[in-house]
Amino acid sequence: MKRFAHLPAVLPFLFLACCAPDRTPFSPDGPPTVGMPAELSDRERLYVEDISSALRREGLIPVGNGRGELQLEFRIAEGPINTDTDIALMESGQPVASGRARAAGVPMVGRAGVAEKSFSSAFSNFVSELSRLASRRGWNSYASHSRGAPSPPYDDQLPVY
Repeated sequence: MKRFAHLPAVLPFLFLACCAPDRTPFSPDGPPTVGMPAELSDRERLYVEDISSALRREGLIPVGNGRGELQLEFRIAEGPINTDTDIALMESGQPVASGRARAAGVPMVGRAGVAEKSFSSAFSNFVSELSRLASRRGWNSYASHSRGAPSPPYDDQLPVY
């Protein structure tokens, strides 16, 4: 029974943590946040840094394993012949910028090259749409002051604040 004596003191903090808003009080008027996917395949981990960098260049803040004002959906589906890549920036469940591509190759040979080709094509389309969207919404004005600064690497193991 004494093991749980500290539980009443911890409950309010747990409640506040689960009900916290998407934004922190330290940057209520700052750049929009993007919740990054929590679970990625090994192949997707190779490319998520490119997406994270593109989001930062356009003035968005990727949030590892988190919920943001926007959500990123990213998937690379590899079959024996085709590899499909889907990248979408979602707002209220609707895509606002996306890229999709399919590449094909000899079954079970050179799969890394096929995945690279698929990702590159989808990423190019995504970046193009993202850039137009960022200009329309003024997101890239947040990035203009920090264009020379390197982006920290995306790490899905970092805590969300």
